Amino acid sequence: MKRLIAADFDGTFNIRGEIPPVNRAGVEAWRAAGGYFGFVTGRGVDFIGTVRELEIPTDYLLLYNGALLTDADGTVMKEYRIPSPVFADLVRFFAAIPDALYYSKAGEETAFRHYYASFADETRALEVASLVNARFGDEVTAFVNGVHVNVGKKGSGKTQGVLDALAHFGLGADEAAVFGDDYNDLDMIVSLNGWAVSTARGAVLQAAPHVCESVGKAALALLGEHSFEF
Repeated sequence: MKRLIAADFDGTFNIRGEIPPVNRAGVEAWRAAGGYFGFVTGRGVDFIGTVRELEIPTDYLLLYNGALLTDADGTVMKEYRIPSPVFADLVRFFAAIPDALYYSKAGEETAFRHYYASFADETRALEVASLVNARFGDEVTAFVNGVHVNVGKKGSGKTQGVLDALAHFGLGADEAAVFGDDYNDLDMIVSLNGWAVSTARGAVLQAAPHVCESVGKAALALLGEHSFEF
């Protein structure tokens, strides 16, 4: 029985800059029935304010690809930080890549929790992520989200983040319903028997155990299958 929803935001819950009404309705019904809802995203702490401005009720947030677990108000419940010497090595590594359009610098707010870089296309992002994992794999893991490379401390990631959220609420791994659309969601979707939304990347759709039209419709369908017994 599913009791917790973890949804990626961009491209999964928010489609091309718009939140479908069915997603809002699904979240409202899910939480009214006693289920937990939260986002698992590559975005950082500024996303807490975005969720508040968009008036989306949440029980938790997983930021920086799962490296930071907070409650809806931003209180930290668990985090994974990249050690400062490793972060400095990443800065030097990306500074030597001429086609990196943007990369994190030491001293930024996210410096020791998460690393970010972007490239002209996803093929190049996938290539660079592979290089990072080959060179720094003992310390960090690189994920690809569109044209962006997100790097987190080894052991972190969306899958682990959802497991941390489940543990916080006293739930088991089979009680999560996870949703995503991009490469950085793939391990979470496969490992936790989750869903790709129908607009997901081809590789994600192909590997996902389940596909749904939207997070909201899936939430409503899950509610129809069982009632909560907390």
